[in-house]
Formats: sequence, structure tokens, C-alpha cells
Amino acid sequence: MIKEHALNQYRWVEIVNPQEAELTQVISKYQFPEKFKDYMMDRHEQPRATFDALSNAGVLVVRALATDLDTAATTVPVFLGFNDDVLITACHGQTLSKLINQQANVTYSTLSDHIFAILRAILRPYFDTLDVISQQAEQFAGHSRMNRISNRRLAVITFLKTKLVYLRSAAAGNLVALQELQDVLKQKLTMTADLSRQVSQQVADLVIEYRQCQSMFDVQAGVVSETEAAYGNILNNRLNQTMKFLTVWSLVLAVPPIVSGFYGMNVKLPLADHSEAWLDTLVITLGLVLGMVILYLWQNKKQ
Repeated sequence: MIKEHALNQYRWVEIVNPQEAELTQVISKYQFPEKFKDYMMDRHEQPRATFDALSNAGVLVVRALATDLDTAATTVPVFLGFNDDVLITACHGQTLSKLINQQANVTYSTLSDHIFAILRAILRPYFDTLDVISQQAEQFAGHSRMNRISNRRLAVITFLKTKLVYLRSAAAGNLVALQELQDVLKQKLTMTADLSRQVSQQVADLVIEYRQCQSMFDVQAGVVSETEAAYGNILNNRLNQTMKFLTVWSLVLAVPPIVSGFYGMNVKLPLADHSEAWLDTLVITLGLVLGMVILYLWQNKKQ
């Protein structure tokens, strides 16, 4: 789907769920390079900011949250191609479309202001997701939760850890692309000295916000990893205690077969000559079992 917006100083071409035939038409109409079509179609495109000298056009690709798409990926690319007269945006999914389309009713003095507004709109859902992940991580990291480990909790922690890998990668890539954007804007857009300083300041402010987002994802990833490690240590300790318990009681339960085995052999043994010898074997068995139990309890008390 393509929507064209005629703004004061430039045209904005908004593309949602791009199709190859539509992209061919737009690229031909506005004389953008053919490789931009691949950037818009590829859902695995990584963040970048480049300038194409032949077509005199700049491009910025950033990763945005994919909330309404049938995909295993956490983020999808958003494409922004521009020259002095045209801004082209391409995204996948209606949620991203609404997020970007919110800028249609705002009047911007320059095309660069429009680009920065879209970048801030893309960043907001990242911080919302950070809040949700932070709350979940705090719930699982609580001391009272450590003693109630279940398969469901382990599955949720694994899911959070995997999701944070995608989010951290996207945040780091977006930050690099944003740092490259300033040079691209200076090469592509015609700007006065004052406007150039203003753009530089806006890029610097955005870099700070994106770097803050990246650092917060790193912190949450560390919290989730430490929580997972703590859960693993607790489970290992429980397993060790269980194995120790089973080992001790396997030794205790091995005593009766040993005693009865000796007295079941056809050899002369102490206390085996009278009719109540079976009582003696019971006393010996109970005495050995009781002695091993007392020794086990005494060793645990020392620890």
C-alpha cells in the first residue's frame, strides 16, 4: 500500500507492506537507485545509513519492534530514503504503519525534522518493552521466588534471555546507523551553517537516547543472565542434596542383604548354632543400620 503526502517543502511517500511492483513504480518515478528496493523488501536488513552518490540520495535503515507480525523475529527493518525533495518510508505491519503515520498530521520545517520525529517514534516502544522486561526480571529475581523454581519459570527466563539477544542486537545496530546518519544528512541535504549545527545537535540528542536504550538492555540482559545462573546453582544444589540422600539410604538399605547373605551361606558363623539365631541377625542388622544413621546425622550436624 502506498500513500503520498504533499507537504510544504517536500513529498512524503509512505509504503506499508511493500510489494515489488509498487516499489518498482516508486523508484522509477522518483529516480531512486534500484538497490533501495532490496532494502525495502528484505525483512532481515540490518541497520545502516549510507549515501548513494550516483542518484544523490541517502538511505537509513533501522530496526523497529515487530508487535503484530507473524514472525519469530523480535524486530523488523524500517526504511527511510530521502533527497532534498522526497522522503520515502517503508515498513512491515499495521502497528508500525500507525506509528509512522502519526507524523503525517504534523508540519515540519525541514525534511530532517521529519526523519528525527520518526526515529523518536520508533524508539518509544523500545522503552515500553524495557519496562515490561524489567518488571518480569524483578519478579523472578526476588529472594522469595528463588525457592519456588518451576519449569514454567525456567521457560519464561529462557524466553526473556532470547528476546533480549534480538533487542540488544537491534539497539546496537540502530545506534551505529544513527551515528552514520549525520554524515549522510550533510552529504545529501542542502543545509545552511545554522541548520547544519541544528541537525548535528538533534543527531547528538538522538544518539544519547539510543545509547541509553542500549545500555538499559545490557543491564536487563545481565539481570536475566544472573537470575538464570542463580536458578541453575539452586537446582544443582538440590540435585547434589538429593544424590547425597539417595546414596546414604542406598548404603543403609544394603546392610540387611549383606547380613542375611552371610548367614544364608552353608558355613559356620558366630551365633548360628542355636534356634533363635534369626533374632541375632535382626539385632545385628538393626544395630548396623542405626549406627550408620547416627553417623550420618552426626556428620550433617558438624557441617
